[in-house]
Amino acid sequence: MPGPTNALLQRAWETAETTEMEDVVTLYGKIYHLWQTDRGDKLPLGEPKLMTSFTEESQFEGMEAVLDERDERFGVDWKHKRGLREYIKEPEIHEDADQTWKQGKV
Repeated sequence: MPGPTNALLQRAWETAETTEMEDVVTLYGKIYHLWQTDRGDKLPLGEPKLMTSFTEESQFEGMEAVLDERDERFGVDWKHKRGLREYIKEPEIHEDADQTWKQGKV
């Protein structure tokens, strides 16, 4: 989640963000995208597309390098955030939740 660049607000932000992750962890990393802001779409165009995310680190070869590069651009630290969130219990994932990965479609 994007956060403030002001160092004084950073600690409060981390607390709020970590609390929000308690709910987000139950979403299985799936979301419907209605338009592509990176392409410049101003309005929802085309059909909604179900997007998914990685559910295991083994699904993304070189993940740490990509995260490190992203963190450098945005001034965050994924390893620090992982530590803050260690207490969050991972939900029981339904056996059909990761069919995209099980069927090799990604």
